[in-house]
Amino acid sequence: MNRCPEQFHAPLVAEIDPSHRQELLHLVRTGKLPNGLLFSGAQGTGKSKAALFLAKACNCTGKPNIPCKVCGSCKKLDAGMHPDYICLDLEEGKKNISISQIRRMTRMISARPNEARYRVVCIHSAGQMNVQAQNALLKVLEAPPEQTFFILCADDGAPLLPTILSRCRKIRFQAASAAQVCQVLCQTHGMDAQTAHIAAHTMASDVDATLAALAGSTGEDPLWMSVRRNLIEAVVALMTGRAPKVSSLILSRHLSSEPDQLAGAMAVIQTFLRDLVLFRYHPKKIVNLDFFNAFEDISQMHSQETFLKWAENFHDTEKRLAANCGARLTLDRLFLTLSTLPTA
Repeated sequence: MNRCPEQFHAPLVAEIDPSHRQELLHLVRTGKLPNGLLFSGAQGTGKSKAALFLAKACNCTGKPNIPCKVCGSCKKLDAGMHPDYICLDLEEGKKNISISQIRRMTRMISARPNEARYRVVCIHSAGQMNVQAQNALLKVLEAPPEQTFFILCADDGAPLLPTILSRCRKIRFQAASAAQVCQVLCQTHGMDAQTAHIAAHTMASDVDATLAALAGSTGEDPLWMSVRRNLIEAVVALMTGRAPKVSSLILSRHLSSEPDQLAGAMAVIQTFLRDLVLFRYHPKKIVNLDFFNAFEDISQMHSQETFLKWAENFHDTEKRLAANCGARLTLDRLFLTLSTLPTA
């Protein structure tokens, strides 16, 4: 447990959704802040940013705009230095938020707030609280200390107890469309249209994650784009028979040796396989526009049934990886399938 860490008070990549902004400001202006709020939605939908916005709004001393971003309270929150904005999240190497974390937080908030009108306890990854932690939270959620309220940030469908859910006001955060992400990347961050199109459709709704992936560069080419291109070229070589079967085993060994990068690699492969299915019917709607010629070659070599079989094997691979099956053998199986050559 700590004060709000840097990743939760970084400058906003995009503004908070206007409807959420108005709803949160209404709670502040009417003084009807509930004991608990549940912000639910997929990763990258702005839950943590909205929590920080609400903490600023209910403690801002500036006018006429609230939050003003220039008063002492707003500045401390932006700097992650406010003593009354308390964040909980998974501890390093842990899979769950434990009861001991909740108990430490409870002791911390037993005294009056240091300086804020409202002390805010934000629990990130709230869906990762174990049952014991949730029961411990329930006690303080039912009767929190004076001028203290809780914000729980959780993914959709998080396994929260009904008793927790019933005591929280629920606000759902919708994922941005790929087109909206693409617009932000182009207009706000000056990205070229093709890179933005590929990145937005590959990495879905999370603008921050997309920008983080595109942060490194080799010349003018973002590092993520170079890594992606190398991966797709390796897959294309397997599909067209330009690489020997042993290359599939080398590729799986390489990807399994970098577990932190595996999810991103799987997103690239998934998008490429989707493009293969789509190419024959709507070639202008594919994501990986820079591999248009490769799609033409592969489409002449393989049938649509093969593409569907590859997609089915890919989804089976995702399930096996999620079930903690051995990554190396699981990827071996996938890439060996892609290297077979049934022709159209």
